[in-house]
Amino acid sequence: MKCLKCNVICWLAGMAVLLAGAGGSVSAAEGQAPGRQLAQQATQGKELWITADHSKHEALKQDFSSGPEVTEACLSCHSEAASQFHQTIHWTWMDPATEGSSKLGKGGLSINNF
Repeated sequence: MKCLKCNVICWLAGMAVLLAGAGGSVSAAEGQAPGRQLAQQATQGKELWITADHSKHEALKQDFSSGPEVTEACLSCHSEAASQFHQTIHWTWMDPATEGSSKLGKGGLSINNF
C-alpha cells in the first residue's frame, strides 16, 4: 500500500499549507473555494519544498494494510493534525438546505463520518 502512504503524506502536506494560510490575506478567486488559491500557489513552482525526509521515519518503514494504519503512523509525528483538521470547513460544513435538528454535513448527520 505504498501509494496509500504517499497519498496520505501528500494530503497532510496540503492540509499544512491550507492551515498555515487560513489566517492570511489571500482571498479566494471568483468561483473558487477558500484555500484553493493558496493550494494552487503552493504547487506552481517546479520544485516542491520538502521539510522532512519521510523515508527516515521508523513509523513509516512498514507495509500498511489499511488507511487507519497509515493515519496512526502519520499522527505519531503530526500529533495535532487530527484536531486541526476537525476545525476546517471540510469537517464542520453543514448543508444550508436542511433545517432544524436534521442538519446534514460533516458537522451534523453524515453517512461517511468515520
